[in-house]
Amino acid sequence: MSKFVLISDPHITVPNPETGWMVERVPNEPTMYGESVELLEAAIDEINALPDIDFVLCAGDLTKDSEPYNHDGVRELLSRFHKPVFCVSGNHDQPRPPALRPVDLLDPHVTPVRTDEIPGLYGDFGFKNTRLTAYSCDPTPDVHLVGICSSKPDEDRGWISPEVLAWLEEDLARQRDPQRHTIVMLHHSIIEHVPGEKTNPTFSWFHVENSDALKTLLHRHNVRVTLTGHLHIQDVKVEGGLYNIATSSLAGFPHAYRVMSLDDGVLDIRSRRLRATRSIPDLQAFSLQFTADSFVAIIAGMLCAAPFSKPAHEARDTAEKLRAWWPTIADGDGDFEYTAEDLGDALLAAYVNSFRDRPPADNDLQIFLREP
Repeated sequence: MSKFVLISDPHITVPNPETGWMVERVPNEPTMYGESVELLEAAIDEINALPDIDFVLCAGDLTKDSEPYNHDGVRELLSRFHKPVFCVSGNHDQPRPPALRPVDLLDPHVTPVRTDEIPGLYGDFGFKNTRLTAYSCDPTPDVHLVGICSSKPDEDRGWISPEVLAWLEEDLARQRDPQRHTIVMLHHSIIEHVPGEKTNPTFSWFHVENSDALKTLLHRHNVRVTLTGHLHIQDVKVEGGLYNIATSSLAGFPHAYRVMSLDDGVLDIRSRRLRATRSIPDLQAFSLQFTADSFVAIIAGMLCAAPFSKPAHEARDTAEKLRAWWPTIADGDGDFEYTAEDLGDALLAAYVNSFRDRPPADNDLQIFLREP
């Protein structure tokens, strides 16, 4: 039996120790960078208090924008867990060009850490080969863990290099113990969690560009479980018996993490939410409001563009009616129904309703790994 915890997207943000430079908020982005340290500290305190945990996983976006001092900060924080920690990097853990992040939001005094430098920095957190942006290990007798850095250079989308795919093929071919279950952790999703995620430019940066190649490989070796972050939502999707379990950001609503128990081929998943930090006693209410405000602005901007092309005042009014829409999606197991009368637009109502959740459950569920 194994018991472990999955966290994701802590986005650790601290002041530059030499200049004091720091960005606490990014416009129209519902990530609480300024509170990221105390949010991870709250998670560490809760998880350290849980009984019988064997190890902790972190599915990427360790830092704000791969500043070297933020990598120093997250390594120090992860070392506070009482159990071994295994991590991968995300799209925020590599240099981000101006097309992805305006230069005034990037520290001009440092050179960001590249993805190929991650293994050398995180040798205490899974990586053993400094020349490979992936690793595998057996943290318990019944788990074979694979960690893959899935970010495509200079882009936010995911990509698994031919080198890593070849390494993964060899690694999985060596796993012959039917009592040991392989779990693959990466940052980007490989099954669509939102409509059109793989091809729609609005969402394709959530996804591994060559996910079909990765999924074919995983199916060939009977891998059933993949763990991801990146989308900042609680969501579980299954395709041909392969599960992709996306977990929300610790630095954004709903501030969830997952406690997983593997016993006799059954993976039991329970989700927990941070309720308070040292400076925010009612974290869920504060964060819900902050996230809703951010998405009203985001949605209003989208409604001004094609195919909706609404005037700015109408777009803002309609976005207010959708204030609860994305927070409901992020919280998992979201059930909602907007009508054309609600939104004044049948096309828009159909579009937002296409995001309604479908089975399996997103927060609490069991996966029977020995099913065909």
